[in-house]
Amino acid sequence: MLMTLIIISWVIFGIMAAFMLSYTKDLQHHQVLGVTLSDSHRETTEVQDIIKGYKRVCFLLFLLFIALSFLLFLPFARSYAEFFLLILVLVYFILHGWIVHIFQQKLQELKQEKGWIYRQNRIVRVDINVLKEKGKAGVSAAWVWLFFILSFLPTVYLLFSPAARELYPIGFSFIGPFCQLNIVFLYYRMLNSHTPALSDNTEINKACARTLERIRTTATTLIALSMLIFWLLFNLALCYREGFILIILPLIALLAALFFIAFWQQKRIRAAENYFFGSELQDESHLYEKEACYKWGFYYDPNDPRLMVPKRIASMGWTINIGHPAGKFLGLGIIVLVLAILIFVLYGGAKDYVIKDSGSQITIDAPMYDLSIEKSKIVSVSTLDDLPRSMRTNGYGGVNKSFGHFHVDGYGKCMLYMYAKGGGYVVLKLEGDNPGYVIVNGKTPQETEALYRSITEWVKIKE
Repeated sequence: MLMTLIIISWVIFGIMAAFMLSYTKDLQHHQVLGVTLSDSHRETTEVQDIIKGYKRVCFLLFLLFIALSFLLFLPFARSYAEFFLLILVLVYFILHGWIVHIFQQKLQELKQEKGWIYRQNRIVRVDINVLKEKGKAGVSAAWVWLFFILSFLPTVYLLFSPAARELYPIGFSFIGPFCQLNIVFLYYRMLNSHTPALSDNTEINKACARTLERIRTTATTLIALSMLIFWLLFNLALCYREGFILIILPLIALLAALFFIAFWQQKRIRAAENYFFGSELQDESHLYEKEACYKWGFYYDPNDPRLMVPKRIASMGWTINIGHPAGKFLGLGIIVLVLAILIFVLYGGAKDYVIKDSGSQITIDAPMYDLSIEKSKIVSVSTLDDLPRSMRTNGYGGVNKSFGHFHVDGYGKCMLYMYAKGGGYVVLKLEGDNPGYVIVNGKTPQETEALYRSITEWVKIKE
């Protein structure tokens, strides 16, 4: 489990490093790290030196956090491995933003020094004939809607399989359709994206519009297909439960696919614009500054009615306008959610569960998963050397301990409170099947043996 967490951290750091490096290649929007630069200015020695310095820092940051991940093997960190990993990822993300900000400042200072100032406001040339072309060349919306419908396959399976619902709460199966619905929304945003009309020749503008629409909708359709494949493989891995790695591999493949699709889209759009507007793009008068409303990665403009806006590094997707009333609410909600996750992981990893009897019942005190067991409900008490294959359906699972609702082969629905080094398990069979068993142990084999003796003696005492 610990090594799995470390590998996950490496994957996260690697993917974030790849995205950081891609920020220097946003040729489609004439940006370097979100700073507007013409092609000729981008190729100057000063800008290239800044880019090289940025890449070196990204590489060193990646190596530093790979090294820090090995601290998880130390005793003080191992006890809080999950929380330590979350903090590492969060700090890496914050440093990532800070490094981008530092090098953005370097580019802005260079622009001021060289007098590379473009238009402050965007001037949009509209060709009515181009507007009439919208929706004619894109990949059919039927595909993204089909992938949305197919994402309900795990839900349908659960509806007709009561046994599977014991392993997999049906509410969880709606995560995939929700993600696919967001991609449907993205498809229509791409379909209606602004297309440049830089040529005086209407036919060239129309041809470019058709080409860009095809590229954007193809990319979005491929994203929807990648998400669907991931979702189905992820659910298949959960059902067969052959190993945690089979759950992680589809996620790694999805992230790699999304990165490749984004790179492919950017490259194809740039090539198309150069093909249709090669000479017009050499004219720097069409460039405009995009940085005014972006502060430390956030977009703030109370006068902008949009809730969702492109990120400063435009090819990286969308962000919230925190100047919008609803944007403030969403931003605060995201912060609260992140803090809640950190607190839950820290509390779950730090607090040991406590088992004690109070006359007629046993009380198990665990974070968010307290349980009281009446003596009259206990059918039998036994021990188990090895736990059969199990799956957590609702609870906490960490390196050192796990507790909450589990489904265990041969036992069905169980409440588990187990330490990784407990050596064995005490099994309490209960009346009914919700849960049918409570399985507990101590921190060491000796504590587990003592726990078994004390529970057995307690059950024998008549009330």
